[in-house]
Amino acid sequence: MRARLLLAALGAVLLASGCSGAIGGAGHADAGDGSAGGDGLEPAADGPGDDGSAADAGPDGAAPCPEGVTCVTTFPFGEDRDTSLEPPSRLEGYSCSTADESGPEVIYRVTVPEAGFLSAAVYEDPGVDVDVHLLRALDPATCLDRGNVHARADVEAGDWFVVVDTYVSSGTPRSGPFHVDLGFTVPSRGPCAMETGEMARVGDGGSHLAMPATGPMVMEAHLVTQEEPPPYPSTATEHLAEHYALSQGRTGFVLHRTQSWAPLEGGSFYGCGIGSPTDFPVEHEAWYVNMYWTQAARPAKGTRLLLRDPAGSRAVVAAAGYETGPGNLAHVGGTPEESHFFLRTTHLGPMQIGIAVDQALPFGPRICTD
Repeated sequence: MRARLLLAALGAVLLASGCSGAIGGAGHADAGDGSAGGDGLEPAADGPGDDGSAADAGPDGAAPCPEGVTCVTTFPFGEDRDTSLEPPSRLEGYSCSTADESGPEVIYRVTVPEAGFLSAAVYEDPGVDVDVHLLRALDPATCLDRGNVHARADVEAGDWFVVVDTYVSSGTPRSGPFHVDLGFTVPSRGPCAMETGEMARVGDGGSHLAMPATGPMVMEAHLVTQEEPPPYPSTATEHLAEHYALSQGRTGFVLHRTQSWAPLEGGSFYGCGIGSPTDFPVEHEAWYVNMYWTQAARPAKGTRLLLRDPAGSRAVVAAAGYETGPGNLAHVGGTPEESHFFLRTTHLGPMQIGIAVDQALPFGPRICTD
């Protein structure tokens, strides 16, 4: 079972091990995988709500944990639960959804110390259908975001609620075992200046891409890192749960992961990139980016490129030089599911890409102030 494998891997002591890959999706049948929350880059309006028992005290003086609620203060957090073992439902519907969530639920109060990005992901056992909701208060009218497999929101310091609730289909609750992960990330904040110039790409006939560039961004697969030793993956999914756990534990960034290892495209194993995995840090793999640059134009490994929402202030500082692709010159580049999740894009969603002027920027999510 995938959830159990992921949990076991999160608790294991891991050593660490790359080609560009295909897309994948996560969704299921009840109400789609779309988010109800907005794309705003500031903390959610009005701050944490008042449910009469919890939300106003904040991280420095948090109220006692309410009865029937699991309180979380450290991240990433993960555990196995079973909604079929929970009391009757307290919350039956949410302002951000029309789905029937009248089955039993598990409630988490999440305390965060400062403004940042809160996310939650669930992995279900076969036959189970639970959905995840982020709330300002323990009130379904305060729903910020929800999803079949994950939810996310920008939040400010204080207490928030995550509810894993059971979907009811034709009067039957689809309750049962699941695994949940909760993550909190504080994006870096500041200027996002990009170098101007050209990027020579394979087969462009001398018509180089003007940089920064804006266009479709492929959702890439995962690559083996330096902390994942041989034997390297011989299939698209071998050792994948351990890789998910390693990356999540190192970065603290949580999403429902669906991408496999990069396929065999000139490499001798699944998940191979350019050169040896021993050159590829875990933190770089989580936020890597590729383009179809020529060998001469390919940036040095670890060069920082910025991926930015062309219409907003959300960005990702990504590591270049470990992979080349995608081969279709209509696509400006590729990046794995972590970048797409933070930027709220999907496969071939538009991004602006450019080499960061400041090569000391921390890798990962960033809020641009320029």
